[in-house]
Amino acid sequence: MKKLIIIRHAKSSWDYPHLNDYNRPLNERGKRDAPKMAKWLSSQVRKVDLIISSGAERAKNTAMAFEAVLHAPMEIDDNLYHASHSKLMSLVKQTKNEVDCLILVSHNPGLNDLANYLLSGFPDNIPTTGIVSMKLDIQKWSEASPESASLHFFQYPKNL
Repeated sequence: MKKLIIIRHAKSSWDYPHLNDYNRPLNERGKRDAPKMAKWLSSQVRKVDLIISSGAERAKNTAMAFEAVLHAPMEIDDNLYHASHSKLMSLVKQTKNEVDCLILVSHNPGLNDLANYLLSGFPDNIPTTGIVSMKLDIQKWSEASPESASLHFFQYPKNL
């Protein structure tokens, strides 16, 4: 059994119009929500083996908040920046099998499309700092598919 947790980056700031999209920081709400959601997630999972984040500033800062609470190793992968669900799925399938619990911190619409694909029509939009946890009835990440996935939980800041 593997666990895939996808997290949409926390709320970003639009206060700096001169910055390109990749460099937009978190706003005050995002800075509050990321640690709050990380703390909540720590009560739901025993161990996270790896966090992989988009290199975009808002995603990276979100992932760092989760890393600080979950004490999990973190990698930055720019391929997650606005990645399609097929690119995200490819990354999942290439994960080392010793990883049992993987967190991806990235962006919509790719994350929503990944949830829709794996959970056969995930009905919700993943809001900022939203967490979708899936159980995958597999031994190897390369076996990940909609047939192996089931929803474990879906949580977001306004629902806490």
